[in-house]
Amino acid sequence: MLLRLRRLRAGERTGGDVTATTAGISQMQADIADIRAEMRQDFAALGDELAALRRHMNDHFTSNRPRCCKEPAAGCPQEAPAYDPNPIVY
Repeated sequence: MLLRLRRLRAGERTGGDVTATTAGISQMQADIADIRAEMRQDFAALGDELAALRRHMNDHFTSNRPRCCKEPAAGCPQEAPAYDPNPIVY
Protein backbone atom coordinates (compact mmCIF):
# COMPACT_ATOMS: atom_id res chain seq x y z
CA MET A 1 0.00 0.00 0.00
CA LEU A 2 2.81 2.38 0.79
CA LEU A 3 4.38 1.75 -2.60
CA ARG A 4 1.07 2.47 -4.27
CA LEU A 5 0.72 5.69 -2.27
CA ARG A 6 4.26 6.73 -3.20
CA ARG A 7 3.56 6.02 -6.87
CA LEU A 8 0.39 8.08 -6.72
CA ARG A 9 2.21 10.97 -5.11
CA ALA A 10 5.05 10.70 -7.64
CA GLY A 11 2.49 10.81 -10.44
CA GLU A 12 1.11 14.02 -8.97
CA ARG A 13 4.57 15.63 -9.03
CA THR A 14 5.19 14.68 -12.66
CA GLY A 15 2.02 16.41 -13.79
CA GLY A 16 -0.33 13.41 -13.99
CA ASP A 17 -4.04 13.72 -13.61
CA VAL A 18 -4.47 15.53 -10.30
CA THR A 19 -8.05 14.39 -9.85
CA ALA A 20 -7.18 10.72 -10.25
CA THR A 21 -4.21 11.12 -7.94
CA THR A 22 -6.28 12.84 -5.28
CA ALA A 23 -8.94 10.13 -5.54
CA GLY A 24 -6.25 7.45 -5.29
CA ILE A 25 -4.73 9.06 -2.21
CA SER A 26 -8.16 9.38 -0.62
CA GLN A 27 -8.84 5.70 -1.32
CA MET A 28 -5.49 4.71 0.19
CA GLN A 29 -6.16 6.78 3.31
CA ALA A 30 -9.57 5.11 3.65
CA ASP A 31 -7.93 1.68 3.26
CA ILE A 32 -5.35 2.52 5.92
CA ALA A 33 -8.10 3.73 8.28
CA ASP A 34 -9.99 0.45 7.74
CA ILE A 35 -6.88 -1.60 8.46
CA ARG A 36 -6.22 0.38 11.63
CA ALA A 37 -9.80 -0.18 12.80
CA GLU A 38 -9.49 -3.93 12.14
CA MET A 39 -6.20 -4.07 14.02
CA ARG A 40 -7.74 -2.21 16.97
CA GLN A 41 -10.56 -4.74 17.09
CA ASP A 42 -8.13 -7.65 16.82
CA PHE A 43 -5.99 -6.32 19.68
CA ALA A 44 -9.09 -5.74 21.81
CA ALA A 45 -10.19 -9.34 21.19
CA LEU A 46 -6.69 -10.57 22.03
CA GLY A 47 -6.78 -8.64 25.30
CA ASP A 48 -10.13 -10.25 26.16
CA GLU A 49 -8.73 -13.70 25.39
CA LEU A 50 -5.69 -13.08 27.59
CA ALA A 51 -7.88 -11.88 30.46
CA ALA A 52 -10.01 -15.03 30.18
CA LEU A 53 -6.88 -17.20 30.13
CA ARG A 54 -5.56 -15.47 33.25
CA ARG A 55 -8.86 -16.07 35.07
CA HIS A 56 -8.92 -19.71 33.96
CA MET A 57 -5.33 -20.35 35.05
CA ASN A 58 -5.89 -18.59 38.36
CA ASP A 59 -8.98 -20.73 39.04
CA HIS A 60 -7.06 -23.85 38.02
CA PHE A 61 -4.09 -23.16 40.28
CA THR A 62 -6.14 -22.06 43.28
CA SER A 63 -8.33 -25.19 43.08
CA ASN A 64 -5.32 -27.54 42.76
CA ARG A 65 -3.07 -25.94 45.38
CA PRO A 66 -4.69 -27.46 48.51
CA ARG A 67 -4.57 -30.94 46.95
CA CYS A 68 -0.90 -30.57 46.01
CA CYS A 69 0.19 -29.34 49.43
CA LYS A 70 -1.33 -32.35 51.21
CA GLU A 71 1.13 -34.65 49.46
CA PRO A 72 4.75 -34.30 50.70
CA ALA A 73 6.19 -35.57 47.40
CA ALA A 74 4.55 -32.77 45.44
CA GLY A 75 7.30 -30.31 46.35
CA CYS A 76 5.19 -27.99 48.46
CA PRO A 77 6.73 -27.05 51.81
CA GLN A 78 5.01 -28.67 54.76
CA GLU A 79 3.82 -26.32 57.47
CA ALA A 80 4.73 -27.10 61.06
CA PRO A 81 1.71 -27.68 63.31
CA ALA A 82 0.82 -24.92 65.74
CA TYR A 83 1.24 -27.34 68.66
CA ASP A 84 3.81 -30.02 69.48
CA PRO A 85 2.20 -33.45 68.94
CA ASN A 86 4.93 -35.19 71.02
CA PRO A 87 5.71 -32.98 73.98
CA ILE A 88 8.66 -34.07 76.10
CA VAL A 89 7.71 -34.20 79.77
CA TYR A 90 10.41 -34.54 82.45
